[in-house]
Amino acid sequence: PEVCLRLESGPSAAAHSPLAQRNGFLRLLLHSCCTELCTSCLTSLGPFLEDEIIPEVIPMEIEVVDAKITLKDDSPPVYPTSPGPVPITLAMDHVVVRRRDDGVFYLT
Repeated sequence: PEVCLRLESGPSAAAHSPLAQRNGFLRLLLHSCCTELCTSCLTSLGPFLEDEIIPEVIPMEIEVVDAKITLKDDSPPVYPTSPGPVPITLAMDHVVVRRRDDGVFYLT
């Protein structure tokens, strides 16, 4: 797997957007990643996403190429004899998430 991270700031970042010149521009590339996550990891992210202070918008681009994420349910079974839910695999050939100056995330 490859991870490339680049943070630009100042006049050179203005090529991405007007706000990027002041706040910076973040670019992340994730290539050929294969990982497993438990659903409890995703549900525990909720408190980090809720905040009373509106954060400063940083324009960004996150690109994911040739990645597979397998989600496994690690919650206790409702019925002891149940085999449990089947893991879900998300395969992404090429996904780009962009955050523009308006703070909205765009998925392409």
